Parts: sequence; structure tokens; C-alpha cells
Amino acid sequence: MSGRGLRRTALESLPGDKENATETAIETALSDVDFVRWHAELLDPESWGEILNTFGRTMKLAVALADDKGNLIGPIHNQQPVWSLARSGAHSGTSDAPPQQTSPVCLFCLLPPSPCSALEAALTTSQTIYTSDQSGLTHATIPLFLGHRRLGVLVAGQCFSQYPQPLALQRAAKHFGVAPQPLWECAIHQVPVSRATLRLYADLLAALGRAFLRQRYASILNRELLQTSERFRLMVEGSKDYAMLTVDGKGCVTSWNPGAANLFGYTEAEIVGEDYSALFTPEDLRSGIPKFNIQQAAESDWFEEEGWQLRKDGTRFLSESVIAKLGEGEATEYGFLLCDVTEARKAAESALQAQKLESIGILAGGIAHDFNNLLTGILGNLSLAMLDLPGDSPARPLLDLAERSSMKAAALVGQLLVYAGRSPAVVTQFDLSALISEIVPLVQTSVPKSVRLTLSLRPDLPWIVADSTEIQQIVMNLVINAAEAVGDAVGEEGGSVHVSTGLAGLSAGTGNSTDGVYIEVRDTGCGMDAATKRKIFDPFFTTKFTGRGLGLAAVSGIVQRLKGEMDVESVPGEGSTFRIVFPAARARVPVPVKAVAADPQGTGVILVVDDDPLIRDLVRGILERRGYTVLHAENGKTAVAMFRANTEIIKAVLLDLTMPVMGGKEAFYLMREIQSEIPIIISTGYGDIEARDNFGTLVSGIIQKPYTTAALVEQIAASIAHTKKPGAEVLRATGY
Repeated sequence: MSGRGLRRTALESLPGDKENATETAIETALSDVDFVRWHAELLDPESWGEILNTFGRTMKLAVALADDKGNLIGPIHNQQPVWSLARSGAHSGTSDAPPQQTSPVCLFCLLPPSPCSALEAALTTSQTIYTSDQSGLTHATIPLFLGHRRLGVLVAGQCFSQYPQPLALQRAAKHFGVAPQPLWECAIHQVPVSRATLRLYADLLAALGRAFLRQRYASILNRELLQTSERFRLMVEGSKDYAMLTVDGKGCVTSWNPGAANLFGYTEAEIVGEDYSALFTPEDLRSGIPKFNIQQAAESDWFEEEGWQLRKDGTRFLSESVIAKLGEGEATEYGFLLCDVTEARKAAESALQAQKLESIGILAGGIAHDFNNLLTGILGNLSLAMLDLPGDSPARPLLDLAERSSMKAAALVGQLLVYAGRSPAVVTQFDLSALISEIVPLVQTSVPKSVRLTLSLRPDLPWIVADSTEIQQIVMNLVINAAEAVGDAVGEEGGSVHVSTGLAGLSAGTGNSTDGVYIEVRDTGCGMDAATKRKIFDPFFTTKFTGRGLGLAAVSGIVQRLKGEMDVESVPGEGSTFRIVFPAARARVPVPVKAVAADPQGTGVILVVDDDPLIRDLVRGILERRGYTVLHAENGKTAVAMFRANTEIIKAVLLDLTMPVMGGKEAFYLMREIQSEIPIIISTGYGDIEARDNFGTLVSGIIQKPYTTAALVEQIAASIAHTKKPGAEVLRATGY
């Protein structure tokens, strides 16, 4: 069993599953003598350094560990530019102003309003404390406890929570004796971290810190247990979850507990006296693993291992095992403690992957929402500008190009929403080979000239059912990754990337070649070893010097959603082959072409509700040009009051969902209570899934940001013409 498995077992042995039960168990088991003896080991800076450094670089924050007196333990990881520049001035002697001493307790304040008490407050209240100093820098102080004993704190921050303020930075520059201008230029290039985001990062760091601290504590406990009671621990009878056995120096089994019989399928009578190599796979036997394990235990007294084991019926399972040397001289035996971790490992890997994908989805959804608001303003104003230009204006082609570029950006943002699960994909039927042919010029521009890109695209393939933009994303990712692998392997000598399509069977289908359509990307690049191949679909894994490694994670997610299959073959030094099979459509169904609607004119009052003033001004300009009168409100509360005062004249409402003070959902139902037949169109930057989940058939229309002038006017006119009239009993069922 590996150290990881032992630590997990030690923690699971503590009574209760809840946090308070765990804390009580640790407090009971940990004596004052042991706490003092293990204090330095629990806060070992080298052990903490890797996790803190990784966290700091990933979240782009400074992170440090300190004891309960405020003394720094190890370095400050990922120091932020403004903090580093200011603190360097305190010792440089470049200014006539004498450097001033900062609080010895605080690690991250530049100009605390008074001696920073965040550390003491965190350890006293057992809560994370958030502090902003007079220079504008913010940090979080996270307490570390073992049981109810205070150990120290984790500190994260050195970031601005808002755009830096010049006067505050001038005071900081004077305080530390540095030039104000370099400090200001450094500050404005440091990306601010909102308080909400810092709170999220602090919660994550707190969870990581607690888990790592308990892991170290469990490791110490298990080490102590192994040193004092190895034989007793290994030979406990009656365990059905752990196999416990002993072998002599020649590898013959000398004892066998019921757990071993349950796990391997051999009875004690069948296995005792036999060579324990029967428990190993043929590959391990050829590698000499059984003999090696005994040698390792003999040399180091105990040895941890993870590997595949073989049952009596020939099936395999993944085990974590501990091998310990028992006794001395001719009486020496070797004790084995094994457990089956096959399902636990699968579950842990699946949970970790799901958490990573969920985190990326949340981030992608937030970015897409903000970009959609910006693109709405861009597209709308471009449309208005072109309305004022004559047809032969030399500026019209430029505006038309900007509009097309904005629409492409909107399509990309739409893919972010699909990836985040906030918007449905635009599914159509199309020919995979034809699609690849269309995007070859775009792909070719991203492939180095030293790499030959060749195609073998089978014509007349069955169509596939998918979002064509997602398939383009797959092709781009696979080809660009392949080209980079070739470049890494051969440099200027050149190499090749070959893209092919054809028919293939799906494992879940009938096995016929018409079940699926495949795309295969094969390169002559550097290839991958087994360890790299296992990680290539991890959202946080990349072999590049820059980037976040999201390409293949996105590919994997799209293939899974389409119920396709993906296979990867790679040999170090010989290249890689990615093969994806998509289900074939049962029949070709051409996509109908939507008729272009006439540009409608209207009259009446429209209430526009959006917290973004740019969007409110844009929509007012668009609607007033079409004959409408516009009232506008910046939040739901103001909108409801305005609607109540003008119910008789308001003809329709354009309502944003995400707003301060009162959100769109609550405002929607309050306005419906005032006038149940009023057409309300939901304007959203998250896609229509959220709107339909919240309102169902009650909503009169949904318009996705960004939208064009024509789309907005058409949606409002259609909603007014086809007003939905829900009954009062339906409104009461919503809870408003």
C-alpha cells in the first residue's frame, strides 16, 4: 500500500465523518508532547513549498506560510510585482527618505492602517480574515489548526481588489523610498482580483491547507505505527478489506488471513507453502518484481508499492501494498498488507476530472457573459452607424468587415457557453470531409512551413449530426498539436501531419463500418510516453511553455457529448495518432434556410432594463429609430417601480437577468403580478438555457446577447404580436 493509501486509512479510522468529529478525534489522539515534537515537521517549508508555489502560480497570487507568531516559514511564493518593487526600495537606499519598518506580524501589507492584526484575528476566530491596506493591496489570512491547537496561517494576496489609486501608491512610494512612476506603471499592469474571486481562492487554499496538514499528520502517525507495531498491525485477523500475508526469504507463503483469501480467491490450504509469485501478473514476473520487493524490504525494512495483482481466476486488480521486514536472521519473514484500490482510484480520478471541468465551465461562462455584453454594444452601434451611411460610402465596407468579425467573436463566445453548459450547441447535419476541406486554408496558416500537411478525405461520407463550429475546434486543436509535436521533434528538418476521414464501426453500434465516420490525425513527431498520454486530456496539463492546456480537454468534452469514441496511439520518437469516430446520421436532412424578415416599424412605449449603461443607450437608439418610445431602468427594483407607475402605456419589457439590487427573475414575476399579459423579452448573455429554466413558457421571448439591430426589433415586434397570456393560477405557482 502506498503512503497515500496509509494516510487515507489513518484518517478514515478517526471516529465520525463530519468536520467536528475529525477535529475531536485529532485533539484526543494528539498529546502535548507529540504536538511540540512534531510541530516543525508539520510546518516543514520544503514539504509545503511545492503545493504553495503551484497554487500561487496557478491563481496568480502571492502565497506564504507563517507560524502562529507571524514568523515567515519558507519563502513568499509568487511575489506580486508592486509588493516586490515597493519592498525592494525599503532596503535599497535610493531615496533620502528613511525606510520605515512595517509590522513584523503582517507579511503582505505595504501600508497597514495600523499594525496589521489579521494573523491574531484569524487564529482567534478560526475564520479567514480579509485585509486591505492603505496602498490598495488586499490579502487573505487563513488559520491553520490541528485539532484545536493553533499552528500558523496561510496568507494569499498582494493583489488589488480594484483599479489602483494614484494617491495611495504615491504614499506607498514615499513610505518605501521608491520612485512613484515605476510603482504606478507596475500597479496598472497588475491584474486586479475582485473580493469575491479572492474569497473563492481563499476558500480553495483553506481546503488545500487543511487537507495537506492532515495528510502530513496522518503520515507521521502511520510512520510511528509502522516503527512500533508492524507485526501486530499486519497480522490482525478478521479483516476482509485488507489482504495480510507473510512470506519467508525464498518467497514461500507462511501465513494467509481471511482478507487475503477473499481478495485473491485462494484458501489458506491452497497457498501456504507455495511461491507468492502466483499473485503477480506475467509482466511483473518477467520483470522480477516479486524478488525485487523482498530485496527492497530486506534493505530498507519496509517498502511501499502500487501495482497490478492477479487473482486465482485470472482477473486483475490494482493494489496498494506495504511490505515490511519482520525479525532477524534465519527467522526473518516479510509481511504484506494489500488492499484493492481499483474502484477507489477510478472514482477519485473521475471526481478530480469533474471538478476541474466544472471549474473551467464556471470560468468560461463568466467570461462569455461579459464578452457578450461588450459585443452587444459593438454590433448594435455598428448597425446604427451603417444606417446613417449612404450605400456608396467608403466607410461602409470597413464597418461591414467589423460587423462580420464581431459575429465571429460572438460565435466563439457561444462555444464558451456551450462548453460551460450554459447554452445549447447549434446542431446541424453536414459532411465531415467537406467541412475539413473548407477550413484547410485556416488550418494551414497555423502550421509551420517545415511541416507538411497532407489530406486524404473520403468523399460521399454519411453526414454527422453536430455543431460544425465544435468540429472545426476539434480539427484545429488536433492539427495544431500535431504540428507542434513535429516541430519539437525534427526542428528545421521537417516532418508531416496527415489528416484522413472514412467509415468506421462504433463499439456501441452494430459493428458495421457505416455506424460511424472517423477523422484521423497522424504525425511523425516526438510521440508521448505512457505518463504523458494519461494526462493529455487533463484541463490543467500542458507540455508547452505557455498556455493552459485546455485544447484536448475541450476536444474530449465535445466527443463525449456527441457520444463518439476517441483512441490515441503514441510511441516516443515515432509520432502519435488521434482517431475520433462520430455516429453517422440515419439520413441526410438539409438545414432549412430562414427567410429574412422585413425590418418592422412600431409604436408605443418599451421599458428597457439593463445594468449596463452602454446597452441601455444602444437599445434606446435602436428602438427610437423604429418609432418606439423608450423608458429605461438600471436594476429590477427601479424597473418594477417604473412599470407600476406606467402600466397603462408600456407595451413591452426588455429585461436583463443579471443585475444588482434586484435581479431579472424577481422583477419578471413582480411585473407579471401587476400586469399578467405584458410581453416580457429576456435579454441574456448566458444563452437561453437559464432563461427557459427560470421562466418556461411564461416568457414572451428570449434574445441572446450579442444581437443585431434587426434581431432586436424583430424579436420585440414578434413578442408584441404574439403575447402569451398565462393564467393567474400559473403565476401563483411560481411563489411570487
